[in-house]
Amino acid sequence: MAIKGNAYTKTTWAFEERPVASSKLNSWDDRIEAALELIHFLLSLAWGGGNGVVRGATAEDLEVAAKDPPSMRAEVGPGYAFIGNYPYKLAAATDTAEVTAPTTDPRIDLVQARLATWDVSVKTGTEAASPSPPDPDTDCIALAQLYLRPGMTCIKDTDDSTNGYIIDARTFL
Repeated sequence: MAIKGNAYTKTTWAFEERPVASSKLNSWDDRIEAALELIHFLLSLAWGGGNGVVRGATAEDLEVAAKDPPSMRAEVGPGYAFIGNYPYKLAAATDTAEVTAPTTDPRIDLVQARLATWDVSVKTGTEAASPSPPDPDTDCIALAQLYLRPGMTCIKDTDDSTNGYIIDARTFL
């Protein structure tokens, strides 16, 4: 078994060293890890199970919004989620990486929450006349789609038929 994400630090020792009588501590670590894994699973079930954002835990609930003033980045608000039955927390509002405008056809990029590092990333889609969003990576959940147009200069919350815009893709528990 292995706890994923940042919800549990395997050891409390500074450099993972163990005292002389470490055999008991090592078995305690495994039991603690198994217990935390069960707690994470039960908490996930309490919110309906599956992957998704915990509604109402924070005001923003991992909402992706345009920057003010608008730019080629978006901002993800803080919030909580469960990904693969493990807790995920984004403690503070975070800017996405800067996106580049497509060259010839529209493109849909995916803003996703990543369990392993408790951060957000943007997965680049493929340019097409009728683009479709990419699937989230393993141990990630979709937060929003960024509809990007050739020649755009910023990302907005709504479609102004010139610039890119945000489509909410969150699944709530």
